[in-house]
Parts: sequence; C-alpha cells; structure tokens
Amino acid sequence: MDRPNILVIMTDQQRATASTLYRAAGCPTPSLARLAERGVLFDRAFTPHPLCVPARVSLWTAQYPHTHGARRNEILMPRGAVHAFGIWREEGYRTALIGKNHCFTAEDRDSLFDVWCEIGHQGLARTFPVKGMEWWRPAADIEAAHGARRNERYRNPVFDYSISDHPTDDYSSGLIAGQTVRFLEEHGGEPFALWVSFPDPHEPWDAPAGYAAMFPPDSIELPPWREDEFADARWPERNRVLSRMLGVREAGEAEVRSLIATYYAMVRFIDDSVGRIMSALDGLGLRESTIVVFCSDHGDFMGEHAMQCKGGVFYDCLTRVPLIVSWPGVIPSGTHDRSLVNLVDIVPTLLCLQGL
Repeated sequence: MDRPNILVIMTDQQRATASTLYRAAGCPTPSLARLAERGVLFDRAFTPHPLCVPARVSLWTAQYPHTHGARRNEILMPRGAVHAFGIWREEGYRTALIGKNHCFTAEDRDSLFDVWCEIGHQGLARTFPVKGMEWWRPAADIEAAHGARRNERYRNPVFDYSISDHPTDDYSSGLIAGQTVRFLEEHGGEPFALWVSFPDPHEPWDAPAGYAAMFPPDSIELPPWREDEFADARWPERNRVLSRMLGVREAGEAEVRSLIATYYAMVRFIDDSVGRIMSALDGLGLRESTIVVFCSDHGDFMGEHAMQCKGGVFYDCLTRVPLIVSWPGVIPSGTHDRSLVNLVDIVPTLLCLQGL
C-alpha cells in the first residue's frame, strides 16, 4: 500500500463538551458523528497547554512546551525544531496550510509549505500572503464578512458577540471548506499533508444569522456557579486574577446564554464545513488513502467557573478537546477509546501509520 495522505482538521478554542459527541446538552455535530462512525473517537483527549501557540507547537513537534520552549502565544515554532511538516516535505509530500497559523514562522512558511492560505479571526492575513493558491472568494467579500469581528464593542461590561448576515462562503469556516475542496481537486492525485485550521469558535464571537437561529438563547443550559469559588486566598493567584479578568457574573445570565448560543452556532458552522470536506474526499476517491484527524488546540470556559474565553490554567473545560482519527479499512471504525491521550501523541501516531 502507498503511504497515506494526511489531513489534520483543527479548530481553535473548541471545548470537547461543545459537541453532543461528548455532552448531550452540547451542539449537535452530525458531520463529526459520521466521521467518528468511520474512525476512533477519543473520549479523554487533552491538550498540553490551554493557549494557542504552545498547543500548536506541541502538536507538530510531539513535545511538551517545557521541552520545545514555546510557552507563550508570542513565541512561535522554535528555530531548528524537528516537526511533522519538515518530515513530510523531505518525504515528498505536498505540504499545505489552509486557515489559521499561529504556530509557524515566516522562515517555515517559505521553506516548508508548498501552499499557504492563511486567514485569522478578523480576516485575511496581512503578514504572510498566499502561496501556491489564490483564495477562491473575492478578498473584498471576505473582508466584509469579517467586519463585525473587527468592529465588535462590548455589549456588557465583560464580553461581546454578534450575529451578522453575509454569504456563508465568505466567513472563515465556509471559506476554508471551499478552499480545501479546491486543494483536493487540484492536488489529490499526489501525496499531500494538509493542515486545515479553522479560526473558530475562538473570539471575537460572530455567527451567521442562519446558524444563530438554530440556537435560541433560552434553550441554553448554563453550568452551575459557586458563589465563593475564588474567595479563598489558598487558590493560586493566577486562577483568582483570571476570574477577575474573565468573570461573567456582571454580564448576567441572559447575556451568557446568548454568548454560548453564538459559540454553538459557530461550532455547528464548522461541523457543516467539515462535512463539505469529507464529501469532497469521498467524491474524489481519496477517503481510503487519507488519514483524517479532527481536533482542537484547546477549550474555552464558556460559562464554567463563571468565566468565558481561556487562560493559562488547567481546568477540563480548557484542556479537554475533541479528537477523532479515521482511516477506513485500516484502523477501527465506530470505536470509543477511553484511554488518556494528548495532542503530543498525534504526530507519532500518524508517522507510525505511514511507516515513517
């Protein structure tokens, strides 16, 4: 058998229990459910760090932050680090990023990636222009669809969220799905290693109106809050400070329900986008020759501990992430694995499956 292709689909700040795969009261994710039916769903997958850059560098280097050294969001892939894309490039794979980076440096981009289509939380990347492919949607339309994110203002003393109404293909999730389909159409006949990196459901929180309508705020179940959780000085200072920075009590329960509803709308949009990508793999006859991984870099408080967003503390809502690995006909299908696993395990597993 020829070595399989690699497709790693990563979301940003998606807690495991945002999906009904992990919690009944979460967001329905039928595309992820179908992916899990053809692979292994890991019930207890964790990130090595609840911040973007350390988690992403850890995934691609298969090392913990205290080893690779990128322990903050301001420190990208260390110079000279051995990571998956360097190995795949040496093995003759066409390497590509479509979506959010927040991991690799300009030097990595120029030397290791054949295709680079970067988009962030507020629109198209300014520092790293496209390489190897042009965006399939007009830049002006993409920028218009991200206008609400760039111009958000706090609607309460703590956070903001918005609902907007643009063509879904111009939002990052729809744009990335369409771009990925075109990559597969153009390059599916050669070995590829592709990182599809959705910026959502990370803040600034904004959802298309059609998806927002699927989640009425009144239907949202709030987690329990302990009134005195951080009153005790024995709690670590970091936890107490984060509570003061990110606490949602002042916003009120109605606003928190609306925020969670927006977050779920973003998760469902991602799910439909994943479905588009998987349909393209099937339609192009690439499914059996491609290992697909779905994961997130870390989670979000999203109301737990009466907070929103994330920080450098190790609660399950921040560290437990969704993880599915699928390669039909080679690894088990419809399997729930309850062992403890970590994002640092992904690359060694993929390389082993590829015989590298």
